[in-house]
Amino acid sequence: MCRPASVWEPLAVTLFDDAELSVNPDDGGAPDATHRVVRVVPDVPAMDRELDYAVPHGLADSVAVGSVVRVPLHGRRVRGWVVGEVDGPTTDRRLSEVARLSGIGPDPATIDLCRWVAWRWAGRLPSLLRAATPDRVVTAPSRRAPAKPRVAAGSTPAEVAELLSRGPGVHLLTVGPRTDPGPIAVAAAATGQALVVGPLVRPMEHAATSIQRAGGAVARWPGGFAAALAGHTVVGGRGAVFAPLPHLSAVVVWDEHDEGLQNESSPTWHAREVAVERARRAGVPCLLVSPCPSLEARAVATSPTATVPAGRRRAGWAPVTVVDRRGDDPRTGLYSAAFVEAARRTRDAGGRVVCVLNRTGRARLLACRSCGTVAECERCAAAVQAPDGDMLVCGRCGAERPTVCLDCGATAMKNLRVGITRAAEDLEALLREPVGVVSAAGDDHPRSGVLIGTEAVLHRAGHAGLVAFLDMDQELLATRYRAAEQAMALLVAASRLVGGRDGDGQLLVQTRRPGHPVLSAAVRADPEPLAAAEGLRRSMLALPPAASVAAVGGEAAAEWIERLRESDGASEGLPEGVEVQGPNDGWWLVRAEDPATLADACGSVSRPPGRLRLRVDPVRLP
Repeated sequence: MCRPASVWEPLAVTLFDDAELSVNPDDGGAPDATHRVVRVVPDVPAMDRELDYAVPHGLADSVAVGSVVRVPLHGRRVRGWVVGEVDGPTTDRRLSEVARLSGIGPDPATIDLCRWVAWRWAGRLPSLLRAATPDRVVTAPSRRAPAKPRVAAGSTPAEVAELLSRGPGVHLLTVGPRTDPGPIAVAAAATGQALVVGPLVRPMEHAATSIQRAGGAVARWPGGFAAALAGHTVVGGRGAVFAPLPHLSAVVVWDEHDEGLQNESSPTWHAREVAVERARRAGVPCLLVSPCPSLEARAVATSPTATVPAGRRRAGWAPVTVVDRRGDDPRTGLYSAAFVEAARRTRDAGGRVVCVLNRTGRARLLACRSCGTVAECERCAAAVQAPDGDMLVCGRCGAERPTVCLDCGATAMKNLRVGITRAAEDLEALLREPVGVVSAAGDDHPRSGVLIGTEAVLHRAGHAGLVAFLDMDQELLATRYRAAEQAMALLVAASRLVGGRDGDGQLLVQTRRPGHPVLSAAVRADPEPLAAAEGLRRSMLALPPAASVAAVGGEAAAEWIERLRESDGASEGLPEGVEVQGPNDGWWLVRAEDPATLADACGSVSRPPGRLRLRVDPVRLP
């Protein structure tokens, strides 16, 4: 999976042999041999080339690899990054000169990392260098000396200290949903300059504050570029993996299972994988921490998984009540008698009720009118749809069957789909009080005693006495290949909202699949059996991490796929070890046996004109 740095040298010659674009046509003659020549990546959208420029004598002592500069290009000055030095003239024409030095940018190690990310996720180098560049001009490292936090006796969890003592490698730590990230961050910072990355702002802010209270120096990303250069511990969101880390000693990825760690736009790099690669290059330990470790994390772990003691781990999981709705008439709607009773009891006690109903972007759900069982695929257990009314079609694997219930043989199905707006109106009538509506599209934080919304409500409510998943089958049987892991992540977020077993709250899950492995794992506060079952299913279906996939869409997708089939070294129309499926709704799926094979295949294709949407190993497939 790791591509040696040497492969980039011929790539630069082959793809970036366009030095004439940077020459000044008004100046003839040979280049001045007294000038240094540097290679610059211009910050221009859709342009992925390295151009050569001469460094004027006045900047000779200031411009270095990693400098942010302004250079002339096509009659204007653009920002760029110096990514290398050039030995000797590369053209017989006079090179244009670097116009101005703007400040400090990514260091050589980070530039090499950005090259690797561009290769791994089939992206453009400028977009990665942009992520590694400070928002404001930085001209020097911070003058404040780095400081390690003081670790009080007994404050560091024994499991964390033991994992850090194992040395270089990827170490997986299973914790409870309400485990405090502060002590773990402090323990990592005590080793020197640590990198602590997480998907959510609040836990990372708490981790940074914990380090500071213990006497450590912190560089909050992205604003702490100068402090990071000075060797301070870096704490931040997914973009912190591109921070300068001259003295890196340990890496911690908090909530590594969370899909918020993946970049939403192309290239779809994942902070967990970038952090693992960064730790590998530095030869330092990397801790992946999660209440429900992902299969990808389990696949890259180099040592046995460590867990906190069962008592502490289970204390973070809230009590789960599973409401079996198989016997309910589908016409009764979303709200079971058990939910109504629990909601009224919680409101009478002064607690907040939070209801989760994910409608946006979810597949249509069908239930048998006779027995109430949700219609699912007999091959991969995903929910099925009836696009033409005559056949049931699986959106995940494409399997088709007649409209027949697998449990009772009935042929009549009912569509189960209600939006949160209508659900809020019904809930107001039931509880006789105002209900706030929360969705990802809005940025409000309602203060109502009763809230209903998409999964965004779990991050905005703040606290709750009862969290109810009104239709968990939308999550359990979704066509997304990571549906089970994502459903488990929702239960983790809900446990944090109600305070775990130490709090007075509870989770209530309405479902027609009460024996689903996700629910069994939540009830038992043990995600291990779920991981084993999911690993086997992914392996059988050749889905990540058992394989590497890329979703290709957009107006240029068809031409890109055709060029992939015609790429050098392809046998039988495709590179060895690569297969293509589709198109399906305008998307192709390119699959390879491992990330390196897929990356090499994607890198061999020249991008055609037009919009191309290329998502490598996305957490959600189209």
